[in-house]
Amino acid sequence: MQSSRGVSRRDFLRWSSALGATALLAACAPAAAPTGSTGSAASPAQASIRLRFQSREPENAAGVQQLWDEFYQSFREANPNVEVEFLPTPGGDIRENAMTQIVAGDAPDLFEFCCQDSTFFVQQGETLNLQPFIEQDAEEVNLDDYYANQFDPWKDQQGDIHLLPRFTGTQVIFYNKDMFDEMGVAYPPSEWGGWTWQDYQQIGRQFARQEQPARYGSANYGMNANWLTQYWVRGFGSHMVNPDDKAVCDLCTDGAMQALEWIHEIIWDDFMFAPQSQAAGSGLGPLELFLGQRSAMMEMGPWNLGPVADGAQFRWDVAPMPDGPAGMTTHQSVDGTFIWKGTKNPDASWTLLKGVTSPNYGRLYAKYATKQPSRKSVINDFVTLLREQNPVYQEVQLEVFTDSIAQDIGGPEEMFWPNDFVSKSQILTPAFDRVMMLNTAPVELICKHAEVVTKFNRGEIAIEDIGATLDALQ
Repeated sequence: MQSSRGVSRRDFLRWSSALGATALLAACAPAAAPTGSTGSAASPAQASIRLRFQSREPENAAGVQQLWDEFYQSFREANPNVEVEFLPTPGGDIRENAMTQIVAGDAPDLFEFCCQDSTFFVQQGETLNLQPFIEQDAEEVNLDDYYANQFDPWKDQQGDIHLLPRFTGTQVIFYNKDMFDEMGVAYPPSEWGGWTWQDYQQIGRQFARQEQPARYGSANYGMNANWLTQYWVRGFGSHMVNPDDKAVCDLCTDGAMQALEWIHEIIWDDFMFAPQSQAAGSGLGPLELFLGQRSAMMEMGPWNLGPVADGAQFRWDVAPMPDGPAGMTTHQSVDGTFIWKGTKNPDASWTLLKGVTSPNYGRLYAKYATKQPSRKSVINDFVTLLREQNPVYQEVQLEVFTDSIAQDIGGPEEMFWPNDFVSKSQILTPAFDRVMMLNTAPVELICKHAEVVTKFNRGEIAIEDIGATLDALQ
């Protein structure tokens, strides 16, 4: 799930060159559209179609391979003319690897991507517009079976959908029951809306210890220009991306600034929240800190239920995210699958995409990889299947995950338009690094960079002038 790495100025220039080539390809490639019924990819009289499906699974690759083996057998029975090459997650930078294939004109037909990477390819014009297919198969796809804001990051500026979700992961609090008992601290509530950001801060302070090895109250992947910061900003009543004008960065609003000041406080004043710099310097991420009992809590999604169940040498449970001053908040993951615009077989690709986002596939995801299904109609199967697979989940409040979807709590990552990648990685990340990671600048610096984001997205600052503009803010 994690996707928050920034890039260097040299990487940025290299990316800009690649994007130019991609834009040229997008301009030359013909648009694909439904050509007929997609209930069956090909008739027996037709020649065999071969597709490539690029998966993404950083947490449980072996489980997903089991999932695929079971699913593919039934898929082939229903679609004997369609062969699919299932590609495991590649090493290195998977977005860069995909860009290289796209520019070369030899990309897989379907891609799985997470977080801002999924929107990146929509904004580069490399994803097939799924809206005609969805409307053709509206009953089967059933958009009403998803939580309220599921597709927001995957719509183009005309409102057409370009990805379907592979799963939906709710961010919650994992906590170490043994550490809580040792300190005499009451467990967090199991119901959404049952505790606040102030409760969270007060509890976390009791576990903080600065002497080495340091111990923290909580941790996550890093408070940066990403979804991890966004759910806290929403909890304080604001946004990173203005919901009414996605060119605008709202991090200068009162609610956003209050949230950022609070985040800075729990990291650098209370020392209850692990700073990204210390975790990175020690090679320990939030999962390692939690399993090593150096963090009593962690903000994490269901994608790490398996690693915790397998690795924890202590009793543990999960709780809802605490409320912010503006109410309940959480993140619902942005993990989705798109069809490459350059596919030679759009109808067969759509048939496969429907299969790998179907209710049955969601059940298999829960069974083999502890992934939370996106479809509301099968969300309760998540709890049942996990408890059947592993007795440790009998003692875990898994309903915390499913209740959030049933109640439409939280939202997906907010994406800037027209250029989310540059807005976050090149403009906001340098400010967040200095403020939240290194503690070498005040929170106000983030606001100054936010103003640059808005000007850039409105075309008032050219991409080649971003560096000089940011340098002038120091």
